[in-house]
Amino acid sequence: MTRSLRAVPTSGVAALAERVLSDLDSLAARMGEAYQSEIPEYAAMPAGDMAATVLPTSRRLVTAFLDCVVNERALTERELRVFEDSGRERLRLGLPLESVLHAFRVGGREAWTALCAAVPPGEEVLLADLGARWIDVVDRTSSAMARAYLAASHDRLRDLDARRRELVEALLTATTPGEVAAVSLRFSTLLAPCYVPVLLAGAGVAAGIDGLLASAPAGTLGGHRGERVLLLVPHRLDAPPSSAGVLAAWGRPAACGVELLEEVRSVEQLLVTALAEGRTAGAYGPDDLLVEQLLLGNERVADALRRRVADVLAARDPGAAIVGTLRCYLQTGSIPETARREHVHANTVGYRLGRVKELTGLDPRVPRDSALLVLGLGLPKEVLA
Repeated sequence: MTRSLRAVPTSGVAALAERVLSDLDSLAARMGEAYQSEIPEYAAMPAGDMAATVLPTSRRLVTAFLDCVVNERALTERELRVFEDSGRERLRLGLPLESVLHAFRVGGREAWTALCAAVPPGEEVLLADLGARWIDVVDRTSSAMARAYLAASHDRLRDLDARRRELVEALLTATTPGEVAAVSLRFSTLLAPCYVPVLLAGAGVAAGIDGLLASAPAGTLGGHRGERVLLLVPHRLDAPPSSAGVLAAWGRPAACGVELLEEVRSVEQLLVTALAEGRTAGAYGPDDLLVEQLLLGNERVADALRRRVADVLAARDPGAAIVGTLRCYLQTGSIPETARREHVHANTVGYRLGRVKELTGLDPRVPRDSALLVLGLGLPKEVLA
């Protein structure tokens, strides 16, 4: 059992400890004042939290250190658990870890100043050993606090992510107004009449869900769907929440339940279409990539067009000269403009368009045929593979 610090004869280090302990209340108060003067989060802390949670930990840091040096022992696991508990408590109070570690440094400075002031003249040699031991104690206690803070933070994030995912899934699988109302009651969440689904993909997007939700309109719900993030934005949406390097697909407003689930599936298909087109960033709504969506939505039609247009032209036009001219003509609808853009004679354009008709049976100059050629050339890369 550890001896009481008060039971140690008052000589040398023990006498120094007695002098510091006799003024411990004032020292703890000075440590608290230093926290509040140097760290904004501590300055904004209610006086009750400072007195009930912060200052007791500061006192414990000083008393544990002094007991260790007087009794020539190391910190015990039981003592370190006190600081682990303080780390979890700081998280509960909403203090950033950086600010908490800053407080350890500030408190360590104030306590060391008090230790130095308590050394009588001629006994300064005591400080040589105490300095190294003080640094070790501050390091071990702050590390224990930080580990517990981070572990609790990770647990909280996992719980939050699970709750978000559960809320979104419950909302999408509700089939009646009564079930939607039950979801609202179960999660204590006021639901909007309808939501616009937004699906985001990209490096780091899953880890950035908090930032995405913070920048989204008020009332936005969100959750992870694999490595992607699904946001449900209330009512209407003119532009989806996004960030650099992120690919976003968004849909139309839909009522909670089956209608919203169907809209989410449409948005997922739109995102897959954008990815198949080689898009890695940008935002695409329900009126974008219409040709690609049309073809991906009907595999039989896509297969027929691939065989009739893409496969035939690829086999007979290895240099893609005919395809390049065809694409340009379908965009402009003008042989002279196509010749100008392609840097060829108008007769060459006419010849190449004729070759398209010979190879595919589709005449680019006939509206119905040109529509099929547009669809055939608009097939996403994954479909063409």
